[in-house]
Amino acid sequence: MPVATSGSQDRVDEILGRYNLYPAFEKLGRGASNALGGWLEIPLHVGRRYSQSDTAGSMFTGVVHGVLRAFVRTGVGLYEVVTFFLPYPENYAPILPTLPYYQKTSRRETLPLE
Repeated sequence: MPVATSGSQDRVDEILGRYNLYPAFEKLGRGASNALGGWLEIPLHVGRRYSQSDTAGSMFTGVVHGVLRAFVRTGVGLYEVVTFFLPYPENYAPILPTLPYYQKTSRRETLPLE
């Protein structure tokens, strides 16, 4: 027999709210996206470092910086996935800033299909 829930919350939301688990699962999601999307640092840094005057040198430095940052982001993501239930850093704060690919303000608007 189904258990009646109060208001519009389902049972999972009620439990997550009661035990304040939202920040922990937010940390888990952030860690998973960093672990799986760490490689996105490479094209991001190639684009940031690219210059018309020194194409080969800027591409090389962009790739090197991107690879190093990708390793860091992937490592931090794995750390956050493994320790998502611990409130470290303070109150589940993010260790790295969000990639521009995932920020809502940097997303392109969809094209009208009309």
